[in-house]
Amino acid sequence: MNSSIFIWIIYSLWIILILYLTVTAFGAKEDTQEHPVQSYGIVFVVIISFILPHFSVFRFLNFAAVNPVISCIGVIICLIGMVFNIWARQKLGKNWSQAASAKKEQELITSGPYRYVRHPMYAGGITACLGSAFVMGGAWIFLFVILGGIFLWRVGVEDRIMEQQFPDEFPAYKQSTKALIPFVL
Repeated sequence: MNSSIFIWIIYSLWIILILYLTVTAFGAKEDTQEHPVQSYGIVFVVIISFILPHFSVFRFLNFAAVNPVISCIGVIICLIGMVFNIWARQKLGKNWSQAASAKKEQELITSGPYRYVRHPMYAGGITACLGSAFVMGGAWIFLFVILGGIFLWRVGVEDRIMEQQFPDEFPAYKQSTKALIPFVL
């Protein structure tokens, strides 16, 4: 089986996810303050992640899985991450924000994927990057590592925001729910 089909599948899935997230962002509740560094920072990270594999020191990371079984596993992992991401986005509704920030009239969402982890969109994004890295390596390895670090930082920021906005409900929710990986982290 030609490995390029798996590459096309991965890119198609990401295009669909980005379009979905862009369209559903319209009508979201307004942030209490602007966060242009966070918003443009993610775009910058994506661009850097696709440039870094072209440097000779990182060329060893440029690969496409030649084994169709590994490629299939990567596509499945990517798809699982994206489905989890979309499920979380739908549960958030108008409470979604691209930046780690407070929303006007924000609600604490604890149902759907939020029953299992406090930050399912980050968990889904990291999982989707990992699956993509199985198939293509290169930029997806950098995205997995760099976005993983950014998402871990944002977990702390968002938890502090939620503690301020929901001082009565959030501590118990935080105590009973892991941040990114159910029962682990």
